[in-house]
Amino acid sequence: MTFEYAILGGGVAGLSLSSFLDGKAVVLERQDTVGGLSRSYSMNGVDYDIGPHIIFSKNKEVLDLHSTMVETNKIRRSNQIVFKGRYVKYPFENDLAALEPTDRDYCLQEFLNNPYENYHGSNMLQFFLSVFGEGITHLYLQPYNEKIWKFDPSCMDTQMVERIPKPPREDVIASAQGVATEGYTHQLYYHYPAKGGFQTLVNEYKDRAEAKGQDVRTSVNVRSLEKQPNGWKITTDTDEVYAKQLINCIPIHELFKLLSPPAEIKSTLDRLLYNSIYIVMVQVKKDTIGEHFALYVPDKDVVFHRLSKLNYLGESYCLPDGGSTLMAEVTFRPNSYLATLSEADIVDQVIDGLVKVGFIEREDILDTQVKVERYAYVIYDLDHRKNVDVLLSYLEEQGIRSAGRFAEFEYLNTDGVVERTLKLARSLNASTPAD
Repeated sequence: MTFEYAILGGGVAGLSLSSFLDGKAVVLERQDTVGGLSRSYSMNGVDYDIGPHIIFSKNKEVLDLHSTMVETNKIRRSNQIVFKGRYVKYPFENDLAALEPTDRDYCLQEFLNNPYENYHGSNMLQFFLSVFGEGITHLYLQPYNEKIWKFDPSCMDTQMVERIPKPPREDVIASAQGVATEGYTHQLYYHYPAKGGFQTLVNEYKDRAEAKGQDVRTSVNVRSLEKQPNGWKITTDTDEVYAKQLINCIPIHELFKLLSPPAEIKSTLDRLLYNSIYIVMVQVKKDTIGEHFALYVPDKDVVFHRLSKLNYLGESYCLPDGGSTLMAEVTFRPNSYLATLSEADIVDQVIDGLVKVGFIEREDILDTQVKVERYAYVIYDLDHRKNVDVLLSYLEEQGIRSAGRFAEFEYLNTDGVVERTLKLARSLNASTPAD
């Protein structure tokens, strides 16, 4: 059987795209469960993601779609930055009054009298200095971003941060005076599946695709891709699949293992940088976090950059006998020092950090669990755009379309991925009559 489309990867990109396409598609997923970076796991009855992910978007069509596909809880953001033992409401510049007076005045004065304000930042660090001033940049933005990216912000471009708005002067002044203000209001409320974790949204996309007659296959190991005059032959461990068009939704590094590109393309691929991640789950009898969801920790002596309390997501994410389920995130570059540590070492370091910051007592720990994702964060180094454009252009020339975070090598949230797959599907549907 020849399909109109063969889609590599059964994550949100591949599944949503197949559900939007009119032509017959086959989705080939290597794992035994669909979801990719958006799949969920379970720990003592509590479901959790690699993230966690949330449902929000500036795109009303995508937001309406995702918030109605599955039953959700609508939640008001309560995220905090843990800075020198104090809780500072996220985003940092909207709660300067929570800082000690010296730090508060430093941030405010350097924001109001910013010598970098009229410079166009050509890298991430310059952007922060231009928009926020020296105080906010050096106290929080620079150390936190160094920690999450494991890369110097002066060597990263502005693609990740150029969408961050400059806060109004009156808001920053008010925040230093203790007047409550809100930043990033499009994220102030978000949705999350009422039960089952983000996997419920993934599964719904799979069901929708199959209801349209699409063929979603798991546990498929693709061994080779062969371009033919009328399409593609995809050889797996068990059979051969033929398709007129090939769409890649797996990490671009994995795709190129199936191709034979010229040397200059291989060297360009080698220059793409990304981070992997440890997700360390810690269940405890009690904690000191309070009614907050996410805590950002710029302290370099604490291994994790963010901690999430899943209880905040709703009753289904609470332990039946009380207590808390905490998720710590630790990014690392492949082949770096952190990459050489055992999972037990990472758990120990996370627990040490939780105790150091005062979030938990060691004797209150009930259980721990670790998940590792190789492809987690795209690093926007200074050559990112140039290198990615070269690779995607090469794939287009071979007749391969791309969709998804690591297929396009863009830092796309779930809503951004679906926005891209909707656009791609509409283009393909318009050019290819349905059977």
